[in-house]
Amino acid sequence: MVLQEFLMLAVAHWLALVSPGPDFLLLLRNALRHGRRNGIGTSLGIACANGVYIVMALAGFSVLQHSPALLLTMKLLAGGYLAYIGWAFIRASRRPQPLAWQHAGREREERHGFFKGFAAGFLSGGLNPKNGLFYLGLFTLMVGAATGMEIKILYGAWMFAAVFIWDAALVLAVSNERIAARIARYFPRAEWLAGVVLLVAALGILAATLFA
Repeated sequence: MVLQEFLMLAVAHWLALVSPGPDFLLLLRNALRHGRRNGIGTSLGIACANGVYIVMALAGFSVLQHSPALLLTMKLLAGGYLAYIGWAFIRASRRPQPLAWQHAGREREERHGFFKGFAAGFLSGGLNPKNGLFYLGLFTLMVGAATGMEIKILYGAWMFAAVFIWDAALVLAVSNERIAARIARYFPRAEWLAGVVLLVAALGILAATLFA
């Protein structure tokens, strides 16, 4: 029973994890633009933000679901943050610069990149109210009432680890110099397109929130 429950939970979480979204775009862009340490920091920040929502879901309640005012605030902040990073992507794409792996002084420049990446990742994951509702729904619909708290904690730990390992693996893959060299040729256009996608998503969130 527990194994079947875990497999259902893991598959649903994995499908959500591999679906491209704002976190995915931010992660890849940071890894390519600012380097591997920044990308790993972003990965950990995203995982920690997911971890906060997992803990909330495990506690059996959702502040977001039961507080319309807080949910509205979170949506407005999420829309504003997406618009900010989308515009940052577009601006950066118009000023072609060497990617992180092309910098001669890369190690010196990356010294504080981990913490900047962590902050960006945590904000991206934390300001997305869909993450909180997703984990609440996941535990509510797929985890039986008879499942003990220790098993639920193991489920949560697995999901936290899965988010970090998957994101970190992506960072390590794209920060490989051979792969990065192939991507570099198309990176400005991809960065511009990602910025446009984020801006459109931000406008959609703000419009749906303000005119709902």
